[in-house]
Amino acid sequence: MAGQDARFAAYAPDPAERPAPVTAVVAEATGDDVPGLAAIQARARGGSAGAWADRIRRALCAERSLVITAMVSGEAVGYASAAFLPEHVGDGAPAGHYLTGVTVDPDWRRRGIARLLTRRRMEWAWGGGSAVWCFISARNRASLDLHRELGFEQVEFGASFQGINFAGGEGRLLRADPPRP
Repeated sequence: MAGQDARFAAYAPDPAERPAPVTAVVAEATGDDVPGLAAIQARARGGSAGAWADRIRRALCAERSLVITAMVSGEAVGYASAAFLPEHVGDGAPAGHYLTGVTVDPDWRRRGIARLLTRRRMEWAWGGGSAVWCFISARNRASLDLHRELGFEQVEFGASFQGINFAGGEGRLLRADPPRP
């Protein structure tokens, strides 16, 4: 794995200092949330807020999908999405509920927000009693650690999953089964 990819949070599994955790309120996102979420995405990942707003609006309108936001003192500090995706014949990714993205404003990272958003999406996906899936770049070590800590296990590695290509063929397909009663 080469140097840090600017699209991902810096990898710091055991920082000398960590910001204090915060209490965030998680709720389903609405159209009114889109401008703020798009601004977070542009700050965290680059690109224009307008382009991100279009993507977020499409996710909000999609069937069998979920977009949630995390708020601290009334301010949006992150958001995440999940969706049911059909089997992708091209790369063998199975049909199922997938975690399709999580973004936390860079100023609010390392405070438990991504973990909270991920757990909420897992609960939503497990509502139907089936496994939850995600695909992650092997270069996004912080996300891989988070998902493993939450019970995801690697099923496959490859150059693409669900049509998303990974640089150098370094994608990971992960699965977490619902808790047993």
